[in-house]
Amino acid sequence: MFSIYRGWWVVSVPFLAAAIGTGAGQYGFGIFIAPLEETFGWTRSQISASLSFTAVGSLIAPILGRIMDKYGTKHVITISLGLTAVGFLLRPFMTELWHWYALSLLQYAGYTGASMLPAGKLVGLWFNRTRGRVMGITAMGNNFGGLVVPPMLGGILTLASWQGAYIALGAMSVLMVVYALLAVRDFPSVSELGDQLDETPSSGSGSPLLSGASVKDALRSKAFYAITLAIVMGTFTYSAILPQIITHLVDQGVSLTIATTALSVFAIFGMIGKFVMGFIAERISARYTLMINLFGQAAFVTMLIWAGSPLIMWISVPLFGYFNGAFGALFQLVVQDAFGIRNYGSIMGMINMSSMISFGIGPLLAGFSYDITGSYEFAFATVAIMFTVGALSLTQARIRVASEAVAR
Repeated sequence: MFSIYRGWWVVSVPFLAAAIGTGAGQYGFGIFIAPLEETFGWTRSQISASLSFTAVGSLIAPILGRIMDKYGTKHVITISLGLTAVGFLLRPFMTELWHWYALSLLQYAGYTGASMLPAGKLVGLWFNRTRGRVMGITAMGNNFGGLVVPPMLGGILTLASWQGAYIALGAMSVLMVVYALLAVRDFPSVSELGDQLDETPSSGSGSPLLSGASVKDALRSKAFYAITLAIVMGTFTYSAILPQIITHLVDQGVSLTIATTALSVFAIFGMIGKFVMGFIAERISARYTLMINLFGQAAFVTMLIWAGSPLIMWISVPLFGYFNGAFGALFQLVVQDAFGIRNYGSIMGMINMSSMISFGIGPLLAGFSYDITGSYEFAFATVAIMFTVGALSLTQARIRVASEAVAR
């Protein structure tokens, strides 16, 4: 009788959580701006200021990661999804601007614990031989949310109201809590893992893949700082480049319709890149694949500077999307390769906290570039250099630090 491998049900939870979180929090954010302006009289700057709470996820990532390693991923996911649900369900009852900020804080605080951190840990626990491509598929949740959630929200706004749209998001988040409780399990047995294992362990219980470096050993290694630098440089793609692509294309003379179409193509190629480069990582190592990825982003974000040419635009936008999409999956695989799974949450949490640098500086860099030069070209060129620095830093992340004993 045909049955689906349990690991697929497990990783579907962070996939769907990312789809809801990113679809509503990033891709669908602009849909709510006009209705909120009309209802409350808030300015766009006041409404958009809530996006700064995305930094909360980076701040609490080390704490969430430690809890995840010690008590299990299911607890972190369900509590985080619960916070997200509350953040959505109470929105129709807002009357003051501080209510909007408080509920945004809950929404974005829940995002990291529901999708980003658990994805890496769960893929590492349930998949070994195919973890590169599975990580790519799991990370597609962001792109899937970007393609599906905004049209859904737009339809609800047209037929009902912005309050109804938030209630729908809250209901989906509540359903996800129930689904996570049913689907997520942290420790697969040897028999469940089957052909995911390279070899069958001779003894021990729990997950045979649950091994890795201690947090102390990771912090003492050169690899930790080399990988952290690479990830910080790479995450400038999210803060300084992605939000400016449509505006940049329009400034280059591209029509708004074509620019938005190009961004959809960008998202589709991002999904392709996640899977293909995840598969490549299984063959040549995640570290080498991430180096290729960062060099690729550097090349095609540079090409974007001249995207006023249709030929250059239709080459640079899809291919930058391809490499950009793969980055989110690859850096998690690099951390797994370097430090293992045992303390992945704690180590990845500390690395994630460093992304506050890019999310803090990136928007300022883009704004400075446009205010001083009248375009985003300086920002794009600067970030291309950062990508190159990140790729070169990975040459110093060659050695996996000593592993602790397999969990008993």
